[in-house]
Amino acid sequence: MNEDRRKFLRFDIPLDVKFKSSIAAGNHSKGTTVNISRSGLCFEAKKLDYKLNDLMELKVKMPKNDDYISVTGDLAWKEEINDSRCLVGITFREIDIEAKNHILDHAYNAWLLNLRR
Repeated sequence: MNEDRRKFLRFDIPLDVKFKSSIAAGNHSKGTTVNISRSGLCFEAKKLDYKLNDLMELKVKMPKNDDYISVTGDLAWKEEINDSRCLVGITFREIDIEAKNHILDHAYNAWLLNLRR
């Protein structure tokens, strides 16, 4: 039997995300979230050379406005999708509680909308 050991429900929601290692200089790279939970998020992006447990800086764009929510987190895992793309799992380290609630409220409402269809 394959048990899901996740502590929190994942909400599948695509949001634009900018990210970089906290020790890297330069601009942020771009990706798209795959899912979000209370403890972290998964996003898809071009392959990256970061290592597990690297501290990451992220900016998650909220839909319908130009607001970005700043997040720091640890790179928990990464998985190659193909020769040029990968999935990345981030465990939240620091995120403003109001910002986190804003993201989760949006994700939950989108999830409910899909259930009702």
